[in-house]
Amino acid sequence: MRQVLSLYLCVIASFCSATALADNQEFTGGLNPDGAINLQAQLCKLNSGKTMAQYDKMINDYFKWSVKHDAEVTFVRQIPLFTHSNSDNPWGYDFVEFLVSSHSDSGKAWDKWLTTPDGQKLNATWQSLAKCDVKMGSVFFQYADVEALNNDRDRIVTWDWCTRKEGVSADQLIAKHDALAEEFSGSLGEIGWAVYYPQVGGANLPGDYAHITIYPDVEGLMKRQQWHSEGGWRAVSDYYASYADCTGNSANIETIMRVPGD
Repeated sequence: MRQVLSLYLCVIASFCSATALADNQEFTGGLNPDGAINLQAQLCKLNSGKTMAQYDKMINDYFKWSVKHDAEVTFVRQIPLFTHSNSDNPWGYDFVEFLVSSHSDSGKAWDKWLTTPDGQKLNATWQSLAKCDVKMGSVFFQYADVEALNNDRDRIVTWDWCTRKEGVSADQLIAKHDALAEEFSGSLGEIGWAVYYPQVGGANLPGDYAHITIYPDVEGLMKRQQWHSEGGWRAVSDYYASYADCTGNSANIETIMRVPGD
């Protein structure tokens, strides 16, 4: 596993220049697609003898708690579809959840979760049902079809973890990502492309940052695969050869389970 700290400052510098083609719209919950978005990741495995029905009941109680305490966030769940796992390298989790918000709202919500009696009770129930490894990071959108992202609650998301090659500067990475966004965004079946970098608890993740690409369905994902097969592989190979060492894409089924105001 690669260490995150070597790229931390570089990623902050490079991704702050990302240009989201968002037409001045906002994501549900008032999030700005042209700014930093907090992404809390929960990598979860059910405890022995526990069921998803029990877990989902707890999640529904959490949603009610978040409304009561003015701590609503966008809540997303992903389950694996096409992964890098095999018998020698199992995935290790049953599902992954993401809580999407501003950094400020995340901090306030966590303080309420840890200090209110009903929050502490729910936290104990959560830990009794599943072992969830919680990470904190930030997302910057390079491209966003905000209307589609706000309205589509069932979609496909690919992850490609990368580590910057030695000798590649922040300015070079900035220029490359901006050029790719200018040339390809919105044309390859996707409705969003963001770059995620871990900040807290991410030292053992499979790269220093990740490209996250969002498709409305598998057909959209396959449009991208067709582009790759018909010559797009040259652009991908150039990025891998000259800018970053990457794992290659894996894909998850994503469900938006709740947004603020539901």
